[in-house]
Amino acid sequence: MAQTAYEAGTYIRYGGTGVCLIERIEEMTFPGGMPARLCYVLKPLRNRNMEISIPLDSEMASTRIQPIRTKEEIEKMLSDALEQDTLPWIEDRKQRNSEFRKILALGDAQSLLRMIRCIMKQRTVLRGNGRRLTAADDSARKEAVQMLEEEFGFSLGMSAKEASEYICNRLQVAAE
Repeated sequence: MAQTAYEAGTYIRYGGTGVCLIERIEEMTFPGGMPARLCYVLKPLRNRNMEISIPLDSEMASTRIQPIRTKEEIEKMLSDALEQDTLPWIEDRKQRNSEFRKILALGDAQSLLRMIRCIMKQRTVLRGNGRRLTAADDSARKEAVQMLEEEFGFSLGMSAKEASEYICNRLQVAAE
């Protein structure tokens, strides 16, 4: 049987799902006659009615489950984000949407911050020309902010709204 890296009752980040509570660790059987496997049973903060079962011996458990960041790690990440270039704006709408979906699915905070800054920069350019972001671009921005405000708010002891304002302030971009 696989070793557990986390205990039940621990909060973790799980890829694009965000902050989850490891509610329990239990042996589960899966269809197809496979042997029973030890699994984390996760409860996302965003949706307490959902349960996600992740076998401990799967690649997902080792690559997508991460510890919650500390306040110091978040502060450094936000400072670093200002020093990094934003993602380049992709003119092709389908290609851009595909790239944003990949970033959202991975849930990597540094990439999410770069994506948010990229979209906000483009929003400023478009507003200067009397135009607006596409619905897909604005939706990707909102989803990225939601993912970050959830974890950052959790770690910093803030509400999601406060965390969103904090992120925008630190990234030097206008909130809504």
